[in-house]
Amino acid sequence: MIVGDDTALRASAAACLSGQAVRVKRFMEGRRGDVELLDLGIVKKVVFGASDAACGEASYRYVLEALKLLFTGAVSALVTCPISKKSIRQAGITFPGHTELLAHYSGVTDYVMMMAARGFRVSLVTIHIALKEVPASITSASVLKCISITSASLRDYFGVKNPLIKVCGLNPHAGEQGLMGSEEGMISEGIDHARSLGIRVEGPFPADSLFHHTAGDAYVAMYHDQGLIPVKTVDFRRTVNITLGLPFIRTSVGHGTGFDIAGQGKADPTSLIEAYKTAERMLLAST
Repeated sequence: MIVGDDTALRASAAACLSGQAVRVKRFMEGRRGDVELLDLGIVKKVVFGASDAACGEASYRYVLEALKLLFTGAVSALVTCPISKKSIRQAGITFPGHTELLAHYSGVTDYVMMMAARGFRVSLVTIHIALKEVPASITSASVLKCISITSASLRDYFGVKNPLIKVCGLNPHAGEQGLMGSEEGMISEGIDHARSLGIRVEGPFPADSLFHHTAGDAYVAMYHDQGLIPVKTVDFRRTVNITLGLPFIRTSVGHGTGFDIAGQGKADPTSLIEAYKTAERMLLAST
């Protein structure tokens, strides 16, 4: 089921001449199989490539409607398209992203953002915060939470019976034994606690070489770009955003809104297709 607006879909199809638009047109004409559109009728006019409070409100309400479907059992998983953080802020909505929004309405305080591309999985201890705020947010508890949620999710949704997790340090050379910062001490405490719970985890490792030299079932990075740069470099088109720790499966694209190419027929649907396939695989693994 697609939650959205008939007006927006028709505008997208009319503006584009690409193969993706042809598929949208066929769907709108009712020749796309079992796909059902839940038209909320919010958007009255579409302006491509610009932040807009009305569209920010619409994207927010799409998510709320999708949550209703999840909580009533009408659907089994949620796959989201990218949202403009500026647009939802203009609409007076203060959530910094999908992850925090979904966690709030699910009543969840312990959740993790994972980026994955065909077996390369990276979870983040901190998510959408300024880089200057990261060191103070690295605690043994936050590291333990990320490791434990990641480990449980690998077993429950990815079929990894005894996962091995590798953890990044925060500072260059993983702190060089305290010469470049004390945060690695907190990271090590979190790792030790996780080991005491029977979790297979190693680190902290220097982030500049960890992804290249050592293999694990998942990696834990301390902040957004530290974890997202390597996974997106390996396979940008198929990178998927997964929220772990929610009471349902949620996946999304690994990229943003792409305002610079909006309405031009240049958008690549690969990540959205992969997000849908990932949600299906996670559902199968969890049953």
